[in-house]
Amino acid sequence: MKRSQRGWMLIGILSAVPFAFGQSATTSLRGVIQDPSGALVPGATITLTDNATGKVLSTTAGTTGLYAFPQIFPAKYKITVSAAGFADQSKTAELLVNQPATVNFTLSVQSNSITVDVSASAQTLNTSDASLGSSANNALIQALPSETRNVPDLLSLQPGVLYLPNSGDSRSGAVNGGRSDQGNVTIDGIDDNDQVNGYAFTGVLRQTQDSIEEFRVATGNSNADAGRSSGAQISMITKSGTNKFHGAAYWFNRPTFTVANDWFNKQAQLNSGLPNIPGKLIRNIFGASVGGPIKKDKLFFFATYEATRRAESQQVTRTVATSGYAAGNLYYYDTSGNPQVMSPSDVAAVDAGCEICNTGDYPFGPGPNPNALGYFNSMPLANGTLTGDGVNQGSYSFASPNPNSLNTSIVRLDYTPSDRHRIFVRGQLQKDTTQDVEQFPGQGPSDIIVDNSKGIIAGDTWTISSTLINDIRYGYVRQGFSDTGVGNGDYVDFRFMSNASSESRTSVTSVPVNNIVDNLTWTKGSHTFQVGGNWRLIHQNNHSDSVTWQGASTNPYWLGGNTPGGGGVSDGFANSYQIAFANLVGTVPSLTNSYNYHVDSPTAGTLLPDGAFLDRHFKANEFEWYIQDAWRPSPKMVITFGVRHTILQTPYETSGQQVAPTIDTHTWYLQREAAAQSSQIYEPDLQFAPTGPYYGKPGFWPKSKDNFAPRFAIAYSPDTKTSIRLGAGIYYDHYGQSLVNIFDQEGSFGMSSSVTNP
Repeated sequence: MKRSQRGWMLIGILSAVPFAFGQSATTSLRGVIQDPSGALVPGATITLTDNATGKVLSTTAGTTGLYAFPQIFPAKYKITVSAAGFADQSKTAELLVNQPATVNFTLSVQSNSITVDVSASAQTLNTSDASLGSSANNALIQALPSETRNVPDLLSLQPGVLYLPNSGDSRSGAVNGGRSDQGNVTIDGIDDNDQVNGYAFTGVLRQTQDSIEEFRVATGNSNADAGRSSGAQISMITKSGTNKFHGAAYWFNRPTFTVANDWFNKQAQLNSGLPNIPGKLIRNIFGASVGGPIKKDKLFFFATYEATRRAESQQVTRTVATSGYAAGNLYYYDTSGNPQVMSPSDVAAVDAGCEICNTGDYPFGPGPNPNALGYFNSMPLANGTLTGDGVNQGSYSFASPNPNSLNTSIVRLDYTPSDRHRIFVRGQLQKDTTQDVEQFPGQGPSDIIVDNSKGIIAGDTWTISSTLINDIRYGYVRQGFSDTGVGNGDYVDFRFMSNASSESRTSVTSVPVNNIVDNLTWTKGSHTFQVGGNWRLIHQNNHSDSVTWQGASTNPYWLGGNTPGGGGVSDGFANSYQIAFANLVGTVPSLTNSYNYHVDSPTAGTLLPDGAFLDRHFKANEFEWYIQDAWRPSPKMVITFGVRHTILQTPYETSGQQVAPTIDTHTWYLQREAAAQSSQIYEPDLQFAPTGPYYGKPGFWPKSKDNFAPRFAIAYSPDTKTSIRLGAGIYYDHYGQSLVNIFDQEGSFGMSSSVTNP
């Protein structure tokens, strides 16, 4: 299809719908009405009642006996069917988020009405599409054990999921082989994804077990109405108030006396002559929730607060000097494997050929450098051999305080002004503080991490008619976090040894996301049509000094040539000898300079001073739309087909602080390859220049606009206990904010460069 045809098709679809935007946080119900002989009953009235809020919906079965409620709030409903000549029949069913439910009725001619509970069957058997996954209500969420009480963590229990704690590795949280950063987390239908880190199963806003009414996880074969990324689709619904007041209070405590000592901590204590005392581990999780009516059947509220207080230790291992090495001795193994020691005078004799040592510019002379010895002795001495060479450097293990404080506040209001509208608004605040481990005991936290993310979500489900429903949502979720370091100034580091104190720097990040989601559903005979879309406006603001300081290193590999006196050292210890000798005599052969410029114009910039903070402000728009039809050719079969289209704008720096190569680097690499195959050299310099929409120039990469993703599913249910399903589709990975952030830090040569020289 030509691009122009695609554009006209998009315009045509959107013009037929009241600016429809994708993925909802509702559910659906459908079924077939039959008489005792199995004949279809047309014209029956189906009434849906939510007794908790007094909400009542109704529809009429079509000529084929089919009925449908295409978009309804997840809840426990009483479903009542009335038809002329038949007794009323009622069933209760708990309908879960994004879990299509099928509840069929076989009416009888007896005079008494019948009530049947079908809650279990309505949840467990998917007879509508080919999506894989499961839903869970609040009772199940509360019953499942969870150390963090973070609801998305429960995704790890799904089949096909490989989950490890967040480690920054894209395989730690893979779903059916997909990358962990391709999961899609939504809360009340709104994007809750970490745009920068993309850790598995983790949203920006923390969802507590007491705040979530239910959640749905689709691990594969999602329909066209679900998107953003190719991984698992995680949908959560916040609790609502009801016509009855309800609440809860709780407190969980884990004390230190239930904890065994860490093996490494125990060994370090024994080596230092200290008693066997495990590190502190005290965890307290407490909170409360309350919900109820403000005005019966009309206005409801729900509020919850949860706090976590952790006073626990983290085992830390540093590489430090041994007592003999800190005194100026050098240890090694000779060619026969025997241990040998060089006294400070022996080291001075080997170092006698040092050129700088015999000039007036260096006052200490050959041998151990007194400043190096002072550096070694400013740290605790080794109490183990977990790291280092075991004779000159060893390990120092200790249990460091690593406390944190987490606070989560959530409030939701629901308003039902009439049978046609159901409106809600939800707000959440977080304030988390984590003190990182100490560099060495008594130095205090290496840095302090604060998260103050917040969000507000609102929505309206409008029942235009019994066959036409529109659901619109707006959300503003601002991810905000800072890492305040204690490092100040430039540092000289000893290679292969720990720093004497923390050199952490400071960064502040905020990522506000505005999100509009709209879905329009129209039921016509045996067809249920859906059209909608999802628009996101993403900003990313960074303020950091992490790459603006200078530094130097004792890295012995920059010395060139052989280390003096290494001829009698065994081959297996030669590398360790080189490191120990170079550090002991205080060589500093490696200097790293940072150069940072503020781009003032396309042709000029200002060199920033050492340690200056860099400010970056990125922006991007993302838009998705879809169209879908669920066709029921017979009461036992549903065919779902549709297409989803994603357009991802390349993030760009809004104040012009963006550079890129002036040539096509792909072509540059191809030319290098061709030259190499001809035994020739092709190495022209790469030049960088300001670019991006700020200057009316292209971005880092072309806009992603050809992501058309068709979806198809068929479900056949020969009886109430069997569902045979088949699905296929194309799914696209989502990228942008994380990638451009990394490129800005590591690929903006000339504007932000770090160069290491002798």
